[in-house]
Amino acid sequence: MGIVYLIGAGPGDAGLITVKGAEKLKECDAVVYDHLACVELLSTIRPDCKKIYVGKQAGHHSFQQGEINQILVECAQTCATVVRLKGGDPFVFGRGSEEIEALRQYNIPYAVIPGVTSACAVPESAGIPVTHRGVSRSFHVITGHTNTLSGEPVCNYRNLAESEGTLVFLMGLSHLQDIADGLIQAGKSPDTPAAVIADGTTDRQHTVRAPLGRIAQRVYESELPSPAVIVVGATAAMQDVFLAEHVPKVGLTATHPLQVKLARGFAQLGMRAEPVCTMQVQPTDDLQQLDDELTHLEQYGWVVFTSQNTVRIFFEEMRKTQTDIRCLGNLHFAVLGSGTAAALRARGIQADFVPSNYTVAALATELTPVVGRSGQRVLLPRAVQGSPQLAAALRRTGVSCTEIPIYDVCGCPAVGAQHLDELDYLVFVSASGVRAFFAQMRQFNQQLPPHLHIACIGEVTCTALAQEHCNADIVAAENSVEGLLRAVGQYNIDIQGGMQHDTHEKTACK
Repeated sequence: MGIVYLIGAGPGDAGLITVKGAEKLKECDAVVYDHLACVELLSTIRPDCKKIYVGKQAGHHSFQQGEINQILVECAQTCATVVRLKGGDPFVFGRGSEEIEALRQYNIPYAVIPGVTSACAVPESAGIPVTHRGVSRSFHVITGHTNTLSGEPVCNYRNLAESEGTLVFLMGLSHLQDIADGLIQAGKSPDTPAAVIADGTTDRQHTVRAPLGRIAQRVYESELPSPAVIVVGATAAMQDVFLAEHVPKVGLTATHPLQVKLARGFAQLGMRAEPVCTMQVQPTDDLQQLDDELTHLEQYGWVVFTSQNTVRIFFEEMRKTQTDIRCLGNLHFAVLGSGTAAALRARGIQADFVPSNYTVAALATELTPVVGRSGQRVLLPRAVQGSPQLAAALRRTGVSCTEIPIYDVCGCPAVGAQHLDELDYLVFVSASGVRAFFAQMRQFNQQLPPHLHIACIGEVTCTALAQEHCNADIVAAENSVEGLLRAVGQYNIDIQGGMQHDTHEKTACK
């Protein structure tokens, strides 16, 4: 019997999940998530974690609550750690208590990890305090849903209209006109300040403000999407937000760890990054061949890692097969790039060889004579879509090379893919990422906005971009995350200074 953690995912921004919630999410065996739980968080879970979507959206309920309860029970009976990921906080109209009742019936242990509720966080992000000294001494959180049987509102408008506090309605966008009419008919002044905030706490947040009597019409004209939070009261007129200058937005196609690293780097440059396509690493069936080779590593003189993923998977397989770490004592290690060297160093091993330029071509040119002189065999675990150039170069010089495609990468749409027109830059860190992104574009019949500046981490990625769509505006001189950040940062400075006169002219791949 496993344990179920009911975790609040927060109000929208993936960074607003609690540290404790994020840690449990990374280690769980199964996650049951809904429509309001930020999809970006799912990229942090283990590859073997079972993902079950039970999304409940206004007018489109995929599962009834009883079915969700049963799914949780069944997951707990087969998995050691189950996460029920819910938008906001599990106990603020999240029906978390109902799910706990179902778990109790089967004596299933559970724990609740609170989340940041949108009732406070979303108004805050729009500069609206739900309480303010001398203006509002209380706030009231109300569901915007109506009674499913009678269609009548579940709230008492007369009591709400007489309240002097701030009124916050959740899940009520489709009933906004009814809510406004109900409050006014119950005595609330039609001039009462009101605000509706859509996609709160995210980069796509949009706020519409108007008096209560006109708020529904203004929201209709603005075509605000769901989810949205409705705020009624004197504080809804406040806008305690610092209006900064335009912050350049960068769309990322990368694995989650690289997205995090890039986002931090761009933040230091005064830019804001969000994923448009999340690359996921999928082990291949050829892992069994790697397991076989681990049993006789003494036959090899070199192991070559061309990515951080190969380092991670290699050592994970050593752990799974209980391979003694001492068998690596006589091996030499070559790596491609500073990031791969750092991943190897984190496991207590310094790389014996790093090429002067972080490309497969440079690795092949510089490593081949070194290995050729020693006459030692080479083990080369790599990605399915990785370049065959190195293995081919080694074999041409008579070096025995065992090449094993141990993982593949595939892309899945991230939240930023729906808002490409709001981006200033689009960044690619691999050729496979380029192919995945444009396959996603074709699947959803999307067009790339012409104003985007496109950056690539190196020539191989740049070539893939040229094959898929166009040449790049920016190609990092150094094939590394740091090199890419420097290139994009300098390009942005040049644009701001007027040095880049024709922003639509693409830089040809070299």
